[in-house]
Amino acid sequence: MIDKETEKKFLEAEKYRANKEFEKAIDIFNEILNQFPKLPPALHNLAICYTELKKIEEAENCYIKCLEIKPVSILSVNNLAKLYYNTGQFKKALPILEKSLLLKEDQETVIEVFAQCLFELNLTKAVDTFCARAIKKFPQNKNIKTLYGNNLLRLNKHLEGQKYLNESSGMIEFGEKDFKID
Repeated sequence: MIDKETEKKFLEAEKYRANKEFEKAIDIFNEILNQFPKLPPALHNLAICYTELKKIEEAENCYIKCLEIKPVSILSVNNLAKLYYNTGQFKKALPILEKSLLLKEDQETVIEVFAQCLFELNLTKAVDTFCARAIKKFPQNKNIKTLYGNNLLRLNKHLEGQKYLNESSGMIEFGEKDFKID
């Protein structure tokens, strides 16, 4: 439990973070962490500040510390995965995304990012299996259909791939029997 003075500092740091004054927020969050080194909200917000300043290693370390203290924090899990994804570290993102889906399986955005990581890593069989299941769960999701369609093209399943790309984009391919020009 933190005292009233620390709570006041925390709110001040939050205000700086919200106003994009990240350096000021970092100073205050670090001051709080000197007193309360295992305070997940301070570590998490510190990680957000570091992320905004493109200090990736520092952000990663903060998220990892958060997860050591509170392993089931879906917010920290998802933000760490997002950090890896946004920096092109798809292989590192996958196990974190898997953990997130174990904590809460119906996260459509996490499922999209997981599929995108598989696709970026050129894991065509995994993309095929994962996207086929994801489409059953989220049949209206255009991003998953696009990834699935592109992956089917990679697998030389052009007609089926084009079908999913058409569904996701709303475009009609020339040569389809129902194609009409008004």
